[in-house]
Amino acid sequence: MKAIWSVIVALLVSASFASNEMRELVLFPFAQGAAVQPTEEFNVEVEALNALYAQMKDIPSMYVLRFRETNPSVRRAIEENRIRRDRIVPPFNEREADGTWRAARVGELLGVDLAFAGRIEEFSFDPTTREAIVTLSGDLIDVKSGEVLLSVAETGRGRLGTDDNDPNIARIAAVAQAAEKVGIAVRTRLAPPVEQPTTQPQEKKRPDRRSERAVATIFTVILGVVLGTSQF
Repeated sequence: MKAIWSVIVALLVSASFASNEMRELVLFPFAQGAAVQPTEEFNVEVEALNALYAQMKDIPSMYVLRFRETNPSVRRAIEENRIRRDRIVPPFNEREADGTWRAARVGELLGVDLAFAGRIEEFSFDPTTREAIVTLSGDLIDVKSGEVLLSVAETGRGRLGTDDNDPNIARIAAVAQAAEKVGIAVRTRLAPPVEQPTTQPQEKKRPDRRSERAVATIFTVILGVVLGTSQF
């Protein structure tokens, strides 16, 4: 019997660990679209990647990392001619000649489960309206199957306040807003919120006076029988 209980406990513990198993997701640097307004004082690719990482790093049961060319697995693959150096630069959400996603191929080298790769479709600042606009698009890809789990595109806006004169303030706000929207979409796809069951308020049942009277009558009869018997 003790052995059977030991097996049951072991199975329950294993199931608990399996349910909490961590997956890994790599964020690839963004590519630039044609509608990106170049500026030397603001690196929109770096800002967008960091903002998106901040939004996604707390997804439950998910370890999120940013891609780096200096990763040992990537360097080893280049040295062994398993991948060309020009394949570890943006855009990563494009298909190779054999039909595989570049993000999935590099993600496989890293040993991760998921990859997110995208493009900065639009980035500009209008000094007249004092408003910055950025549009981020991207694909969430299952590395093993190559399936696109989610395609998303979101726009963020940021406007300078009355006392602000630095365009980067508006740019940062726009990037943060777009990254927040993309992060919410990815989080919803990977860890959808658990819906709480709605419980209808139960109406109080009116006391059944008839049943109460019947119980009282039976109790009285039994008590009488007991008392009557005790007299003999």
